Amino acid sequence: MLRQGWKKCAAGAAMIALWTGSLTIQATFTPVYSNLASAVALDEGAYLLLAAMWLVVNNAVRAIFLYSGWFLFSDGIAEATGSKRVAWLLPLAAIPISYLCIPFLHFPSVPHFGVPAIITLTSVWILQYISRDVSRAGYKFSVQAVLVFSIQWLDLIPVLTPYGFGWGELSAAIKETAQLMEKDHLLNGVCSLIFVLNTAAALLLARLFVSYEKQIKQLRLLRQRERELTAMRTQQTRMRLYQEMHYLVHDLKRPLTTVLGLADLLSLSRDENTASHARAIVSAADKMDKMIGEIKNPDSMRETTVAELVNYTMAQVRVLPWGALVSVEIPPPLSQMKLTLNVIRISRVLVNILDNARRAASSANEPFVSLGAKASGSTLSFIIEDNGPGFVWPEKGAVSSWGSTGLGLAFAKKAVEGANGSIKHEKREGGGVRCSVTLPLAEKEAQQ
Repeated sequence: MLRQGWKKCAAGAAMIALWTGSLTIQATFTPVYSNLASAVALDEGAYLLLAAMWLVVNNAVRAIFLYSGWFLFSDGIAEATGSKRVAWLLPLAAIPISYLCIPFLHFPSVPHFGVPAIITLTSVWILQYISRDVSRAGYKFSVQAVLVFSIQWLDLIPVLTPYGFGWGELSAAIKETAQLMEKDHLLNGVCSLIFVLNTAAALLLARLFVSYEKQIKQLRLLRQRERELTAMRTQQTRMRLYQEMHYLVHDLKRPLTTVLGLADLLSLSRDENTASHARAIVSAADKMDKMIGEIKNPDSMRETTVAELVNYTMAQVRVLPWGALVSVEIPPPLSQMKLTLNVIRISRVLVNILDNARRAASSANEPFVSLGAKASGSTLSFIIEDNGPGFVWPEKGAVSSWGSTGLGLAFAKKAVEGANGSIKHEKREGGGVRCSVTLPLAEKEAQQ
C-alpha cells in the first residue's frame, strides 16, 4: 500500500509538471488564430466553431493535467500516510493556489481562475466522492477528463459571459467575433449541447465504473468464500479419515497382542529354528506395536536412527508415481545418528514436503527433487531441494498455484514444532526452494 501510494504521488507530480510546462507553449493555439481569421474573412460560422473547438481542446488538456495531477497526488499521499482527509482537502487548496501562482512566473499563457474553474473543481471533487469505491486510477482519470472537457465549453457560451464565464483573452476574442458576425446564437446552442452531452457521458462513465468495481468485489468475495468452504470440507474429510484410522489402529492392537504372545511362547521352543523365527516375529510385531502407539498418540516418541526414518519415508515415496524423481543423498556417518521423535508423524512431514517440491518442480524442463541431511551441533537438518519456481506459505483459506490449501504444510509445521524442531524455507541457489527440517539429536548423540 505504501509503495503504491508513492507511485501515485510520482505520477501526480509528473502530471502537474506537464501542466506547468504546457503553459510555456503557444504553438498549439495556432489553429485557433487561423480559424478565427478564416471565420472573419469568409463570414463562415463553421470556422468559428473550429476555433472554439481548438481552444477547448487546448484548455481541456492543460486542465486535465492540473486537476487529475493534484487528485492523483492527494490519493497517493492519503495511501502513504493513511489519512483519507488529505485526499479530499489537498486538491481544494492546491488547485486554486496553482492558478494564483502562475502569473508570478510570467509564462506566455496564463489560465484564468474564473467561474468555470471553480465549477470544474467542485464537479471533479463531487465526482471523486461518488467514484470513491473505484480503485483503478485509470478509471478515475477517464471520468475526470470527460468532465473537465465538458465544462471548458461553458467558457465559449456568450450568454454566460456576464456571470464570469470565458473572461480569458482567447475566449473573449472568439465570443466578441461571434457577436460581430451575429453568430453568437450558434456558439450558445452548439457549446451548450456539447456541454450537456459530455457531462452526461461523464456521469454515465462514473456510474459504469462504480458498478463494475462493486461486481468485481462481490466476485472476489464469492471466490474467497468458495476457497474457505473447500478448505473446511478438506479439513473435515481429513478429520474423518483420521478418526477412521484411529478406529482401525485400535482394532489392530488386539490381534497384534495375540501374535506377540504366541510368538513369545514359540521363542522359548527347544527347536532353534523355530525359536529364531519366533524372535524375528516378536521383533517385527514389537516394532509394529510401537508404530501403532505413535499413530494413536501424536506425543509418543521413540529413539530411532536417521537411516530408519529416511528408509521409512522413502518406502512411502517410492511407491508413488513420482517416487523415482527423488534422489537421496545422506552421508553414511549421518545415517547412524539417532533422533528422538514420532517416526510416523515426522515421516509424513517429509513426504508432504517432498510432494510439494515435486509439484513445484513439475513445471521445470528437467525436474529435480533431493533429500539430504546436515548435522550442526546438537541438531540435524533434513534438506529438501527442488528447481521449481519457488513458493510461499499460503494464507488462510487461499490455495497455491497447484491448488493446495496449505493444510499439509500447516500439519508439517505443527508436527515438527511438536518434536522441538523447526522448518525454514529459502531460495535455492540456481532457482527453486531449499526447505530445512531441523530436529534435535537424541540426548546421548548430542553429548558425544
